[in-house]
Amino acid sequence: MRAAVALLWLGATLPALGAEVESRVLTHYVPQDSLEKAVRTEAWTVLPLALKGGLHKGDVIRVWAGGSIDRGNGDQPGENVGGPAGVGPSGAAVDVKKLTLSRKSAHAFALLFKTERPGLWRCLPPGKPLEIKVAKDNEKISIGFNDERGRYYDNHLGKGRRHELDPLWVRIEVVRTIVD
Repeated sequence: MRAAVALLWLGATLPALGAEVESRVLTHYVPQDSLEKAVRTEAWTVLPLALKGGLHKGDVIRVWAGGSIDRGNGDQPGENVGGPAGVGPSGAAVDVKKLTLSRKSAHAFALLFKTERPGLWRCLPPGKPLEIKVAKDNEKISIGFNDERGRYYDNHLGKGRRHELDPLWVRIEVVRTIVD
């Protein structure tokens, strides 16, 4: 009887020992030159993630962002400054027809991310990570800033006259779930 109880206990507890474990495979700080290029061009900038073996289906890309983007459009530097999350739907009056990368008002003046599949993701406010699930192996991720056409030349990272205060920063983590 004791042997049967012991076998039953082992049979019930051993499967519970196999658990899912998150493993951070890569931490990548996007260089300021790449961010400056993304903020000052009307196109997408591909982010090179130097990950051995590449991205795998099921990986999660976590994007942390903070700092400021001075989008110019004013007489003095620092008049039109926002974070990577943009102004949102209730922010400044925006003509969405003039926006370059996305025509959604929630994406106005925001740092956007896209993968090879349809859909765009807007940065979240500082302190909250944006999570993008990878749908296929070796998927590429791109970054862009959603500004009005023809207004990209006066965008800068940071705020103030010389733009050195509170510059934009982005950290990307690739997290892989491993089942023991």
